[in-house]
Amino acid sequence: MEGKSEKSYVVLNPPVKFQYGLIEYFRNIIHSKEMMMQFVKRDFRIKYRGSVLGYLWSLLGPILHCMVYYTLIVLIRGGGYARQPLWLFGGIILFQFFRETLEGGMRSLISNQGLIKRIYFPREIFATSNMISKLIFLMFATVPLFPLLYYYGFEINYNQLYVFPAIFGLSILALGMGFLLSCAHTTYADVGLFMKYLLTFLFFLSPILWTLDNIPEEWLEMYLAINPVAVFLTMFRYGLDGTTLPIGAIIMARAFVTSILILITGISVFKKFEGSVIRHI
Repeated sequence: MEGKSEKSYVVLNPPVKFQYGLIEYFRNIIHSKEMMMQFVKRDFRIKYRGSVLGYLWSLLGPILHCMVYYTLIVLIRGGGYARQPLWLFGGIILFQFFRETLEGGMRSLISNQGLIKRIYFPREIFATSNMISKLIFLMFATVPLFPLLYYYGFEINYNQLYVFPAIFGLSILALGMGFLLSCAHTTYADVGLFMKYLLTFLFFLSPILWTLDNIPEEWLEMYLAINPVAVFLTMFRYGLDGTTLPIGAIIMARAFVTSILILITGISVFKKFEGSVIRHI
């Protein structure tokens, strides 16, 4: 009786159980950190490829945005609020970082489908390396803040400590949302189109062109509960010049908890459905 030869197949993208997604993510990131840094360098090379000014656009882009919005506010309202150029510029560069991190994470599989089809490696390094490169670009974009701080004056106190937690909180929120939407966007392009308009709406709904004083006090807590982006923007803008924050510790803690939960959920969803989505790219 002849024995039948059996072939064994290795599944390169096995679905990861929801509760183990976060563990698998950190394991892959630690083991692939050198490759991830190569993708960060790649992002630097291609972002302004063909541009004469190159990395200077990291400074000029937010400045031009700030000038446009400041002009519109002055023309429409006939004036602004105290320290508006400083807070406006700070809000614009931080929201731009949030938007680019989220959109880059959401498009991570589609944007790198050529590599995905040729070689296997953990796919989560695309979104994570995108976030790291956007963090570095954010550091470049903060350079114009220093002359503004010097012009308006600032007080060195413990309020400046809120700047870095604000960036961290917005980073994990954007990364989590990017992971959460990545598989859906890979299958349905409508997700990306919808998010384009939703993020524009969120920009105007967040305290960038205005301050929290415009929201009635009875609605403020609810507004901040459903919009953690507004909490981190407020922490960043008030922390820049050491102004006392108009929000309490409970509101800030709630925003961090929400962001962490979104990150955990996003990673777990990504690891569970990544394999089945990739087969249809």
